[in-house]
Amino acid sequence: MDSSIWLYIALAIFVLGLIIAIIGVVVMIKGIKEPLKEIKGSANNLKERVDKLNLEATTLSHQANELKEDVQMKSEKVTVFVDAAKGTMNSVIDLNATVRSITGDISTRVDRDKRNIAQVNQYSNTAMGVVNFVKDRKSPKSSNHTYAPTPIPDVKEY
Repeated sequence: MDSSIWLYIALAIFVLGLIIAIIGVVVMIKGIKEPLKEIKGSANNLKERVDKLNLEATTLSHQANELKEDVQMKSEKVTVFVDAAKGTMNSVIDLNATVRSITGDISTRVDRDKRNIAQVNQYSNTAMGVVNFVKDRKSPKSSNHTYAPTPIPDVKEY
């Protein structure tokens, strides 16, 4: 046989192999097409989930910052309230000390002034007399009582 026939036979085998190879590639591409669609769908689904997670993380971060600011603001208000309470406590202590001082001063003055002592005694006796008069008046036993205040004794000043 002639070498050109061999060349045509080889060319025919080569073309047949090329056609089989092309058919194989086409069949392989058709077979891979469905799994690639599923992989692409899974990738899109995963991307959507990641986007949702990012959005949720951003929202949570924003809410955490708002809560932090709220806590800081309330902490400052509580600090102002505590400072005011401390100031009030100091004012009450100062007021108490002032009242003690004034009471002590009045007590000292009363102890030194004999005329005031006599007046206090007279007022006390008068008050007791009025109380007794009212009690006796309510009592059914006695009917005619008169009130007689105790006179002020003469006290010499020192």
